Amino acid sequence: MKKRSETCYLCGGHLVKKEVTKIQTWRGRLVGVIKNVPAAVCNQCNEKYYDGAVLERIDALLKRKPKPRQLLRIPAYDL
Repeated sequence: MKKRSETCYLCGGHLVKKEVTKIQTWRGRLVGVIKNVPAAVCNQCNEKYYDGAVLERIDALLKRKPKPRQLLRIPAYDL
């Protein structure tokens, strides 16, 4: 991950490097759950910041449509 500001744009909190799970949607539809994604995460509001190269890797992964490591059943609700 490239060096970025150590401060959250939204709340001013401190950003910490972590690996997170990213929920990827497209036009309101769930297209993938990607685990172990490097991100800078705010220690106050939990906002996540991703490096451009990481987002490009996610896009390439989802375009290839490899066999998923795990299939998840996710309940959906209306409010």
